[in-house]
Amino acid sequence: MREPQIAASITGRPFRRPSRSARAAGDVRESHGGRRLAVGITIASGLIIAGHLAHALTLAPLFPPGPGPWAAWFALLGVVGIGVVSRMVSRNAPLPDWLYLTLLIALIAPVWLDIAATQGLLHLGVTPTAAAAAGAVLMPVAAIRGIRIPVLVAGAIGLVIAVAALFQLESAGHHTVTGVVVAAATVLPVVVAVLAIGGFRRLVRRELDLSLVQSTVATPRTAVGMRASEELAQLDFDAESLLDDVGSGRIAIPLPAEAAERAGTIAARLRVRLIEGRNDTWLRHAVTESAYLSNRVTVDDPGGLAGLLGQAQRDGLLLALWFLVGEQSKGTAELSAHVTCREPADASSPDTPDLLLSIEVTGLARRRVDPATWDVLDSVGTHEVEAAPETFRIDIDCRVDPHVSAGVPVARGAAHPRGS
Repeated sequence: MREPQIAASITGRPFRRPSRSARAAGDVRESHGGRRLAVGITIASGLIIAGHLAHALTLAPLFPPGPGPWAAWFALLGVVGIGVVSRMVSRNAPLPDWLYLTLLIALIAPVWLDIAATQGLLHLGVTPTAAAAAGAVLMPVAAIRGIRIPVLVAGAIGLVIAVAALFQLESAGHHTVTGVVVAAATVLPVVVAVLAIGGFRRLVRRELDLSLVQSTVATPRTAVGMRASEELAQLDFDAESLLDDVGSGRIAIPLPAEAAERAGTIAARLRVRLIEGRNDTWLRHAVTESAYLSNRVTVDDPGGLAGLLGQAQRDGLLLALWFLVGEQSKGTAELSAHVTCREPADASSPDTPDLLLSIEVTGLARRRVDPATWDVLDSVGTHEVEAAPETFRIDIDCRVDPHVSAGVPVARGAAHPRGS
């Protein structure tokens, strides 16, 4: 009774990328162009801060005798200096959370000093400068760390500046608008930077995911994927540990109940993996190991027929699935695709294809399909399309060459589409 439960836990669990590919897919801050993006955002932040400093120089004569805006600027310079030194020291390691939070909290000092120095002077056109520059300081922070906290902190700073301006509405008159604009200008650069960073990271993750999944097209007809290989390695380690405990006498024979249950679990998981491995093909691994396809594509290939396709056909089929369901639909329907692989009913005729593929797509109208999809399907085989308003099915007749390995492009697989 244990094996079906274990099988469900292996095949029905949510997507979890293998650790070695997860590191590559998640490393978009220091590599894959992320460093250049951070440098660009840092330069833009420096220019904005320099603009606020120049504004502070022009407003300095309007301040009453005292420190004016410079106490706030010195406090801001101290926070930025500590942050830069900390980043240089921990360049090869992430900035500690406690230091990150301390620096964010320390921004309260320049904001408070600047608001206190400019309060009551809005009627003269004097607005906070160091507090507004504190918002720009958060732009490179968003590129290095997460994007949510910098936006929240920038929003809090902008809210404080806006409230301070509204408190002077009676005396400042139309200058209140200037104070509110400064508050908005504090938040806007951070929001723009966050949008750019978020879009860049999504783009890189998608491209990395596709690159990692494309490694499956060169595997033999039946092979173990990245996730399965890590599971088998863990099972092998668990089995060796148990046998070593028994052989060294740390676990007595007959096995205690707990050790016997552990041995039964390992054996059941190995049997499930071996049974699944008989029909596991590159297509099943590609779908399972993709963070974008795993929840949208299902594969019905009990005979492992997808392994007969050549590399060019595999590339075309994988790219077609990405074009079809790799991007979330803009409508309300959920995108999904069901891929079926089967043999033809009558294989006696020489005109009969070697393999019949069908891709049933729901949540997407045919008219919204990327035209490149039909081009890549040409490399898979001759295809016809049966369309409905929010669903359609692509039937593909494939020719495969049994003498060509999966790593060599198939010359006979491409044909002109009949229905595209």
